[in-house]
Amino acid sequence: MADRTAATATPGAGPEPSAALVRSLAGAMRDALRSGAVGRMLVPPRETVEDAAGAKFISMPAVSPDHDLYVNKVATIVSSPVPGRRATVTSVVPVFSASTGRFLGTLDGDTVTNLKCAAVTALVTDRCAAPDSRVLGIIGSGVQARQQYLGVSAVRDLAEVRVWSRDPARAAAFARDIEETAAAAGRKTEVVVAASAGHAARGADILSTATTSVHPLPIGDGLPAHAHINCLGAHTTASREVSAELLRSNIVIVEDLRTAIAEAGESHAGAIELDALFAPGAEEFTRRGTIFASTGCAYLDLITCAHLAGRDDIEGFRLTGAAP
Repeated sequence: MADRTAATATPGAGPEPSAALVRSLAGAMRDALRSGAVGRMLVPPRETVEDAAGAKFISMPAVSPDHDLYVNKVATIVSSPVPGRRATVTSVVPVFSASTGRFLGTLDGDTVTNLKCAAVTALVTDRCAAPDSRVLGIIGSGVQARQQYLGVSAVRDLAEVRVWSRDPARAAAFARDIEETAAAAGRKTEVVVAASAGHAARGADILSTATTSVHPLPIGDGLPAHAHINCLGAHTTASREVSAELLRSNIVIVEDLRTAIAEAGESHAGAIELDALFAPGAEEFTRRGTIFASTGCAYLDLITCAHLAGRDDIEGFRLTGAAP
């Protein structure tokens, strides 16, 4: 991966997705779920190889006859050589025609992942959060926390956003970025740095968690019964951001049940998949407590690649390195 050719996009170089792009991709995800295109995809379980030093090498393939695409998001996760810094993630997504096998080009993995996360957050939030939801709590201040704001704000008119992070300086910087983004969109949104995770969650209509915490966050007290939670952080059999009690008392939604059980354990065995959000009676979800427990699945990466591949008008999201 360190020897990438010039034809491959630089990781992290893509622009931040716009609200319009997030909504249009969420619509493409909705259409693929409702039409059965997702059910017709071939999506084997992701493969992870770990070496003696703890570096991880990941492969996430998917094939879609409807989109005529084969993609495989490949990534490396290695420890940072700088003391105190987190592991570094590098990913790219080669894209091929499923019918001809022709190489179509490569998309930057960060671009695909970030846009995908914002769009699926928008999709699930729009189907599960009450239509009049106005208060968003965000726990975390990293890249995925930012996608959470983009996804939720694309489908709900927010009056207040509360941010909490264990790093107060990063929380303050994130809050300023949200203020600037909201102002640029002509929105009047009050943005506050919360004193604690509990304060960020208390009374919130929507709560997004995007942290590296391996222990359940203290968010249960004061969370309204109708609240919708987007959980993008730890989901394993040994660690998770959301407590077992919250998982039991809310409707849990996952991208793929097989993946969720394999990676997050039997606590997710009663979860529903994304297509259930469009089944008869799904409007009931907006009146009940719901948790989107994201463990990721390659079919959403494929839909994102298909959407980006058809949007050459958007600078920074183009396929690069396509064969002549």
